[in-house]
Amino acid sequence: MRARRFSKVARCLGTSALVLLVLALASCGNSETKSATSNDGAVSVGRETAGVGSPAGSGSDLAQSSEDATGITEDPASLGDFGRKVVKSADLGLRAEEVRQSAARAQQVAATAGGTVLSSHIYRSDDSITADLVLSVPSEEFERVLDELRSLGEKVTTDSISGQDVTEEYVDLESRERNLRATEESLLRLYDRAENVEEALSIQRELTTVRGEIELVQGRIKYLDQRSTYSQITLNIQPVTSPPPPRPTWDPGDVVEQAWHASISVLQVVATAIISAIVFGWWLAPVLVGGLLWWRRRNRGPRPAATEPS
Repeated sequence: MRARRFSKVARCLGTSALVLLVLALASCGNSETKSATSNDGAVSVGRETAGVGSPAGSGSDLAQSSEDATGITEDPASLGDFGRKVVKSADLGLRAEEVRQSAARAQQVAATAGGTVLSSHIYRSDDSITADLVLSVPSEEFERVLDELRSLGEKVTTDSISGQDVTEEYVDLESRERNLRATEESLLRLYDRAENVEEALSIQRELTTVRGEIELVQGRIKYLDQRSTYSQITLNIQPVTSPPPPRPTWDPGDVVEQAWHASISVLQVVATAIISAIVFGWWLAPVLVGGLLWWRRRNRGPRPAATEPS
């Protein structure tokens, strides 16, 4: 009886230890993932995972199929050498005679190149029309589309191009996905060897966590693929502003108008000063009145004596 209990406990501890070992190996593999870029622009990936064998070296080495210690065969297509992943974007501003026609032509240029219009906004303000467009075009057609868009306007007001190299992040994500896949296969084999419900549920929880991480990594890889495959162009089209007609060098009407406005301005300044002095000096009124009365009383002479009639 004791031997049976001991054997059951040993099996439980052994299965739990295997699950913890697999998870530890996966985390170790993720933390030890390294990526490097050689001088000629090729990208190589090195990965060291205890218990999960994986190739390491240059792009040509990665292209060879290899089988790890868990029996998983790496896909040569996923390990092959690839071009750099660069996310390109541009901001272009134009001035055109016909804003609506230029905006329609810009949409046609994007469609011809295999792209699409992400947003288009044409609005009127102060009797002028302005167009704002966001275009998504294939990266290999990026420069050619920009050249065609520049020719749609009379003048280029803004022209800026930026790019973000995400090759290193992309390589790390692919390596992490392979490690997670290996961990998933190991957990599935442990799940098949589970001898009771408790062990199966424990392994199932770990499988759910690993699969959730795989989905997150795959989503990020898909996003980087989309952003590096298609480039984004923000286009602003404004109307051409014509200069005002030149005014004559001397116009009597202008002189009269300027003199009139100058006189009004002077009167306003004088009126403002008078009103401000009156309002500000109201408290001086009693003092002035009292001083005036005192001065008149002091300077008042004696009254002449009345003469009696003879």
